[in-house]
Amino acid sequence: MSNSLEFSAAIFDLDGTLLYTLEEIAAATNGALARLGYPEHPVSAYCRFVGGGAKKLAWRALPEEKQCPETQEALYTVLIEEFERVLNTLARPYDGVLEMLAAFSAAGKQLAILSNKPDELTKNTVAKLLPGVDFLAVQGGLADVPLKPVPDSALAIAAMMNLDPAQIIFVGDSDVDIQTARNSGMIPVGAAWGFRGAEELKAAGASIVLDAPAELQSLLA
Repeated sequence: MSNSLEFSAAIFDLDGTLLYTLEEIAAATNGALARLGYPEHPVSAYCRFVGGGAKKLAWRALPEEKQCPETQEALYTVLIEEFERVLNTLARPYDGVLEMLAAFSAAGKQLAILSNKPDELTKNTVAKLLPGVDFLAVQGGLADVPLKPVPDSALAIAAMMNLDPAQIIFVGDSDVDIQTARNSGMIPVGAAWGFRGAEELKAAGASIVLDAPAELQSLLA
């Protein structure tokens, strides 16, 4: 059965969707935890910690008895320093991502990235690891803008594209991404190769769940 969809553009999540960054996220967060004297976590634990932005990552990584706004803010400050230290040293595009993006561009689809990772880190990473891709917009988390799944940023990108949201697929690996798509009236496409897996994406309401980046090209058929 064909997965063909009618769409004119694609907005992608970054971490766990276009890029494998789990080891880098773990290295940065464990480095920050160690600096403040808190226990570290195995890399696999970060599959559940990510998805809500760096401040939420800091909260989830703290020991439960230490979770309060003050310790969260302290860890977040050090976490950003650690992210800047390890940025782009352990991350890479998933196999097939560059070819998929090239196929989308060749088919005339507008492309954008919307991440909850801090905006400066997001832009730096995309410039380094996805060079030459013609993204109309690359946006990360900004202090004065609500993060996903609030639809504001997704809708702003749709306006930049001059498209109705229903003409756009939103591709991501977590329930946050699927909720963002649904909240903004876009077509939710689940990236089961990422950090969370197919069951979470289906439960969140993904229209289609795919197992590899190359399968996204089947949407062009």
